[in-house]
Amino acid sequence: SPLRLTVSGDIGSGKSTFSKRLAEELELPRIYAGQIMREEAARQGMTLQDFNQLLEVDDQVDRRVDELQLEKSKETERGIFEGRVAWHFNIAPDVKLFFKVTPEKGAERVFGDHSSLREKFNALEEVITLNEKRKASEEKRYNAYYDISAYDLNNFDIVIDTTKLTVDEVFKKTVEEIAIFLNKKN
Repeated sequence: SPLRLTVSGDIGSGKSTFSKRLAEELELPRIYAGQIMREEAARQGMTLQDFNQLLEVDDQVDRRVDELQLEKSKETERGIFEGRVAWHFNIAPDVKLFFKVTPEKGAERVFGDHSSLREKFNALEEVITLNEKRKASEEKRYNAYYDISAYDLNNFDIVIDTTKLTVDEVFKKTVEEIAIFLNKKN
């Protein structure tokens, strides 16, 4: 049966780690707003941080990323849709997830992520500051464009606090919560 799952959350909360693993285990496509942004940044020869600054001043670029999410949602019957406002740019999601994490733990995870998709940082405090600025910028833009908050927990069916959980614990707990939610829904 169709499964349309949106995964949103705080920076460093484990959205990508969870989404990748679930997509692999269920053999579902993963539509990832962050990847759309990274690809667009690379296409324009920019860092992700510079691209995020461009989004603040050029609403056409920002809205294009949102439009791409919506288009992918229309084209994809089954899938995992990941992004800060994926829940808003998805047609009829079955489950809307939000992962929350403390700013310190989220920054620690970002700082320790040495994958090629992440920018490199000199200090944990730098990551905390940049994450706070990014969150404030996103909230300002989403509110101005769509009158929504990416961080309002009332927009979600399931909220998981990942601060004190391991990757495996997050996965297990979230899959269990999804199953409970879908059983109640049906």
